[in-house]
Amino acid sequence: EHEGSLRMKTELLVQMDGLAKSDDLVFLLAASNLPWELDHAMLRRLEKRILVDLPTAEARKQMFKHHLPPKIAQEGGVMIECNLNYDRLADITEGYTGSDIQLVCKEAAMRRVRSIFSVLEEMETNPDNPNRPNKLKIDPVTTADVEAALQSTKPSARNLQPKYNAWRKQYESA
Repeated sequence: EHEGSLRMKTELLVQMDGLAKSDDLVFLLAASNLPWELDHAMLRRLEKRILVDLPTAEARKQMFKHHLPPKIAQEGGVMIECNLNYDRLADITEGYTGSDIQLVCKEAAMRRVRSIFSVLEEMETNPDNPNRPNKLKIDPVTTADVEAALQSTKPSARNLQPKYNAWRKQYESA
């Protein structure tokens, strides 16, 4: 460990010990993506240890509905529609975190936005074209767009699941 990290950890542990001896009511909430990296002295001071598991299929479905609802209206009048099979998306994203799903949704929406760039370039290079569209329209985001985004966005925690389960079995207290 780096010297600066050791000093900071030592100071944090000293402060936590001081709080335990105080009559003040203090609620400490800490989070880690790698709980097995936590120091044993820190684990002893954390009375309740709760591992929040990866989202369930229903939770993933709700995340997709939140990030890619049937209609996304942006300020300035840009409207993006979504035509998605939310149940299928929830099934094929087993092992994805909430953050992973948010990234997939952004990438799927951007696929549709990127498709109008060629039209914009054509309008710029050939402004007198009589076939030029008067108004740009963004096609709906489809399940296929999300599936394509999944090809380039892999789950960040799937391979760590055995380590999370081992930590839960050894240390979880709630």
